[in-house]
Amino acid sequence: MQLKDRVIIKIESIAFGGEGVGRIDNFVVFVPFAAPGDELEIEITQLKKKFVRGKILKIIKPSSTRVNPLCRYYENCGGCCYQHLKYEHQLKIKKKQVEEAFWKIGKMASPPVLEPIAAPKVYHYRGKAQYHAEAVSNGWKIGFLDISGGDLVDIERCEIMEETINEKMRVLRENKQLRRNTDAQLTIWSDSFVDQASKKESIVRVVKGENFLVPRDGFFQANLYLTDQLVDEVCRLAATNEISTLVDAYCGSGLFSIFLAPYAKNVIGIEINEKSVKHAQINAENAGVKNVKFIHGDIENVLRRKFLPPGDEISVIVLDPPRIGCEKAVLKAIVDLQPQKIIYVSCNPATQARDVKYLNEYGYDLQSLLPVDMFPQTEHIEVVGLMVRR
Repeated sequence: MQLKDRVIIKIESIAFGGEGVGRIDNFVVFVPFAAPGDELEIEITQLKKKFVRGKILKIIKPSSTRVNPLCRYYENCGGCCYQHLKYEHQLKIKKKQVEEAFWKIGKMASPPVLEPIAAPKVYHYRGKAQYHAEAVSNGWKIGFLDISGGDLVDIERCEIMEETINEKMRVLRENKQLRRNTDAQLTIWSDSFVDQASKKESIVRVVKGENFLVPRDGFFQANLYLTDQLVDEVCRLAATNEISTLVDAYCGSGLFSIFLAPYAKNVIGIEINEKSVKHAQINAENAGVKNVKFIHGDIENVLRRKFLPPGDEISVIVLDPPRIGCEKAVLKAIVDLQPQKIIYVSCNPATQARDVKYLNEYGYDLQSLLPVDMFPQTEHIEVVGLMVRR
């Protein structure tokens, strides 16, 4: 094969990251925006030693899983990769990809992956957008990077954003509120516009009827319609035993800590972002929760300190790290503390599988993996894992 060759291919599956997978003479070919079962004419765009990549020129015979994408920027913008697939098939793909991550990376022959929890809304569900902004001669380009990651796609509306975000974006463009010194990234929440000049420090999110204050530049679960159920699942896993002390590592603004408080004698939230810790303390006070304490600091350093009352021990640790997962030093500190149960919430099955493999080698058995589809139309999936000390 050579660059720009045109070939006919049948797509067999979808790889982690969203590209279709087919074979030509036993050589793996990746094709973006393909669907399993598609028969395609493609052009070879990239040649590597172990694989090639192609782009669709013509759909000869479409897959039965295909649907028309809602977004006018689809296949140009790099934000979504599954809009051309029926939603029920997206869930099947994501379940299989979780299984493959724990099989290939976690080295588990039969990972205990449950049926995914579907999103109640598959469009207009995100409560936070992070746009790139670029000054051009006649104003601004605002949007997301294209599928190559090199160019900015100017976007008037995004179909996975909650509609008030699109409205705020429209007003922002029409009123020309952006200044030349505006940061290269714009954060827009579904209840407020945020820029570097804004004096508003907090955003309000509502989960299970409780108001949560979040720093305007802080982290919070983006799905407005599935966070309640994610919290319920974490609480369900924690509630099976009598808990002395529960540690909520990477606790952010206290989301899990506050809802887990009724299930434990003491809850300790640990978070490196000082603003988030202050917001978590306010959220606990507003919720009337008395048995939760928040500690600002690096996770490993705090876990190594003597932060427990004499004679107390940690029964459960909840982990909700960023996409890069946990540092090995953090995992080692957890193993040394010997909690009976670890609940690991992750938006990246690959790093989760890596970390679970480490914990498994040091005495923890993986009981279940529950995919929760917090990110419809994209390749991302949230997974709630339960590990128990043997």
